[in-house]
Amino acid sequence: MLKPSKRHFLRYDAQTYETNGFIEMSGIPKKMAHDNTKDQRYASQPRFWQITATAKTQEPATGEQQTKHFKFKATERLKLSELVPLINDFIHDGDDFLPGCVSVMVCARVMTEGGL
Repeated sequence: MLKPSKRHFLRYDAQTYETNGFIEMSGIPKKMAHDNTKDQRYASQPRFWQITATAKTQEPATGEQQTKHFKFKATERLKLSELVPLINDFIHDGDDFLPGCVSVMVCARVMTEGGL
């Protein structure tokens, strides 16, 4: 049974991704991101992913902060290059929180047998 891995993941802030890129990469996603890896099977093989995101919003008038959580699994295998646009589309579909959004932290985990 496929479960989200504790070792194979990436994290980024969706609002600063264009300028800052990924905050943290570990395991398979790190190998997928490097085209010069000796083992090209990581770069070329699409994976199943579970994505969690936490959006922090701030009310401009009061400064009150709230969080909104998203969690979904990709319905098909995706390469790393196909993952970020899918996540951004998913986040923008629920745009009721976007006007006061401070950050959207995203964690994408590779689905592996037993979650290892």
